Amino acid sequence: MSLPLQFRTALVFGAGAAEVGPGNGAAIAIRMAEQGAVVFAADKDIEAARRTQRLVRDTGGRCEVIEADVCIEDSIQNAVRLAQAADGNIDILVNNVGVVMLGGPEELSVQDWDRSFELNTRSAFLALKHVLPVMGKAGRGAIVQVSSIASTRAGGTAFCAYSASKAALNALGMSVAMQYAARGIRCNNIILGMMDTALVRQQLAIGHPQGLEDLLTQRNATCPTGAMGLPWDAADAAAFLASDAARYINGTDLFVDGGLHNQVVASRA
Repeated sequence: MSLPLQFRTALVFGAGAAEVGPGNGAAIAIRMAEQGAVVFAADKDIEAARRTQRLVRDTGGRCEVIEADVCIEDSIQNAVRLAQAADGNIDILVNNVGVVMLGGPEELSVQDWDRSFELNTRSAFLALKHVLPVMGKAGRGAIVQVSSIASTRAGGTAFCAYSASKAALNALGMSVAMQYAARGIRCNNIILGMMDTALVRQQLAIGHPQGLEDLLTQRNATCPTGAMGLPWDAADAAAFLASDAARYINGTDLFVDGGLHNQVVASRA
């Protein structure tokens, strides 16, 4: 069995699994552990992190949990310290924390705008700030940031803070990729399209309790493939970008969207 991430230590922020099933962060943690990495699943919700840990261990992988609030710098520093203690280095960093605040400039409160950037962008900055010195000392490292197609294209939903903060995340990743390339550190962004996760279904059901199936059908029809992506699609992309198979891929926005970004462009012509 191929283990492309064997002997690697991976720190995954936002790795907790919901009660209804694993989302993108949990799936990334599980897949990296399956490929041999020692995974540190960091999440503000420690019980969610423990659910991911159990799923990892069910597959025979290694996973430790860390309670971490990405809005608090000391909490991130502690997570980095605990992960580094495993073998002296953090080989892989995954920034997977995010929140969607609905509304355009008129509707959205200043507090929600600030909260969007705090969770979607500032959290990644803090993780990078404290992981990069560790990777720099070792002379190697792979960083994967989970972004959204909303950062590159306007859709039919008004969530200006989400789009702007995820676009800032993309730019942050590009900047890091260029600054640290000569030090053996790579940074890439995964741009997710429509994803079918248990948590997304749960959130959609709150606003559309009677029409969930119709809404899911509409979302599937929006995708060029006729179906939304799964958390495992995000996980496979993240594991690939973290591996030596992607050793010459750096500063890239990898679209994991079934081609949706091309469809949006075509619809404007």
